[in-house]
Amino acid sequence: MLVCLTLGCTNKKSTHSSAAQIDSLLCELHERDQQIRHELMRVQRAFIAEQRAELVDFIVMLVAEQDRADSLNRVAVDSLLQNGWPEGLSEQSNQTIWLIIDHGDVEYQERYLPLIEQQAMRGIISLADYATLSDRVNVRRQRPQRYGTQTGYIQRDGETFTYVYPIEDISKLDSLRLSVRLDSMHIYLRQVSETLGTQVKIDPQLTWEEIESFRN
Repeated sequence: MLVCLTLGCTNKKSTHSSAAQIDSLLCELHERDQQIRHELMRVQRAFIAEQRAELVDFIVMLVAEQDRADSLNRVAVDSLLQNGWPEGLSEQSNQTIWLIIDHGDVEYQERYLPLIEQQAMRGIISLADYATLSDRVNVRRQRPQRYGTQTGYIQRDGETFTYVYPIEDISKLDSLRLSVRLDSMHIYLRQVSETLGTQVKIDPQLTWEEIESFRN
């Protein structure tokens, strides 16, 4: 019995040490993910406000840098998840894994969406984060989103308009958002408008064909 207890303590210590090491790694990945995005968002806002042509080249450079950072982060997350979701991580580390998956291409997001749903049901990942990733996959596949988390924007005649991508069932939208602890759509749209400084439109009849016409 003494041997078993000693081994158990050793295993727990080893697990704790491993979780701490993973937390440290994910802290670095989180910083790499967010630093470039904050800078890109700052420059994009400046471009929307000022329409300075020289900012376009800067945005292109930052997007390329972001892609490189995301690629490195995905390699690290793939390695971490090859034997399932690591146990005993900090809340930020769990959220960082979701964040890196969320910033991948749609095939990468789809690969891990069932695992993210599983962790959301366990309370490891927030339900709101799961809902956001689910919506993002659907929008990228040109399917209606369920929770209304995804928006796009267009520029016409010197003005920028933000729109909500097609919704699966707008009559149930707020109740579905509430079920995953998201704010009501009214509050969300106000926040988007204040953040981006643009008008925000939600049209229950919006189609993917119309969205393509916006872009052309």
